Amino acid sequence: MDLIYPDDMWKQPHLLLISLLAFVPAQAQELTDSTSIEITRSWHQEPGGWTYPVSIRVPEGPVPQGGFPVCILLHGNGGNGPGMLNGFAGALQCHALVAPSGYEASWNICGENSDAPDVEMIGELVDTLQVFTNVNPNMIRVLGFSNGSALANRVLIENDDPGIEAIAAVVSQLTEGQFHEDTFHGPGGETDPDLPLCGYDQPATVTTGRRYLGISNQDDPVIPYFGGESIVGISFVDAWSAAWEIARTQGYAGPPLGGTGQQIGNTNVYVYAYLEGDVTLLRGYAGHGINDTQRDYLVEFLRDCEPVECDGDITGDGEVNVDDLLAVISGWGSPWGIDDLLLVIAGWGPCS
Repeated sequence: MDLIYPDDMWKQPHLLLISLLAFVPAQAQELTDSTSIEITRSWHQEPGGWTYPVSIRVPEGPVPQGGFPVCILLHGNGGNGPGMLNGFAGALQCHALVAPSGYEASWNICGENSDAPDVEMIGELVDTLQVFTNVNPNMIRVLGFSNGSALANRVLIENDDPGIEAIAAVVSQLTEGQFHEDTFHGPGGETDPDLPLCGYDQPATVTTGRRYLGISNQDDPVIPYFGGESIVGISFVDAWSAAWEIARTQGYAGPPLGGTGQQIGNTNVYVYAYLEGDVTLLRGYAGHGINDTQRDYLVEFLRDCEPVECDGDITGDGEVNVDDLLAVISGWGSPWGIDDLLLVIAGWGPCS
């Protein structure tokens, strides 16, 4: 049906507003600090179901082009989501940060207090996040520390969602369960420390198109940099070989990088960078933690973003929507006019 407006409607913004609003689509939901994400799973420890607590922090101000990148933060054993959120809120200022808390303050890798289906939870969490209008569905990052790093490595191996763009694993490289017989593996059933390799018997193919940063320390008393048995009861691949094997999944065809690595300035942090840095190992001496140099490298690796504007984005929130339409109408004649209105109509939707 053709729409015919009276000639003088352009001079009567209130009539124009009423007409245009009839054709404005309802706005979808945005992720906010107060968004409630409820993921409930049941397993033998919680047959009636258990809901993961999820803490969220979304930056204030304009939404960047394509939506906020999201960083899912995974705490170490004994930690929680709020603690991880507070630890990285100042560093990843342009990311929406989402920090779940694991069952019994742990993540299910092998012999932890939790036997929860954490990889499945992360998959559901990613699916949920990707539908929010202010989130970039193709820039989901996973950052784990220690026990959370081991879960991040499980996600790398067992989750094939192409929207998971980067993994950062801090002070926990691949376990021997996750990589053995020259192949990556996930558990075919429940993990069990009494089973060979904790039950990691299902061969897996790592999804391509991902960036990976591993941070391991030569003086780590918990996770051995050179591999082998650890005090947590799990055997590990050496960090140097683990990085090379991951690089090979992303297209690297050369030998492992040798030597001491490239030193960062006058620090005791050394870089082994594959594929122009898309897969990188940082070797340092920060015990079972990270120092300022490693933390700065991590933040840069995750590629923080800057807000952008586009034609028709009057309010500067990274999207052309009803707020921009109202701004034009309320300022009709000065400073806004018909050209601005046409830009709003033509650019409707997220800036891209």
